[in-house]
Amino acid sequence: MKEKLISLESAAGEIRDGDQIIMSARMEWAPMAMLRELARQGRRGLRLVGCVGGHINLDFPVGAGMAASIDTCSVHLGEFVRTAPNFSRHVTEGRIKALDNT
Repeated sequence: MKEKLISLESAAGEIRDGDQIIMSARMEWAPMAMLRELARQGRRGLRLVGCVGGHINLDFPVGAGMAASIDTCSVHLGEFVRTAPNFSRHVTEGRIKALDNT
């Protein structure tokens, strides 16, 4: 039987520059190990989509320079920060395109 489990590095290798990544908004569900591996592999130009908003799962890749655009209704860090700092800075500076899906 073929092995169905693959390494984190191999899984991240399936995501290419310019791909779209869709994630849930919950901070406790953020796939941080995968996002860190994508950053290590140097992914760029990703289109991030946050279903019902986003938290660190969207702010981290923006800050790491991986995102070309972000499609969500909001990006914040819950009770800690009203607007996620990387998201706010990159949108204000015109470094990423923000699409509002409220």
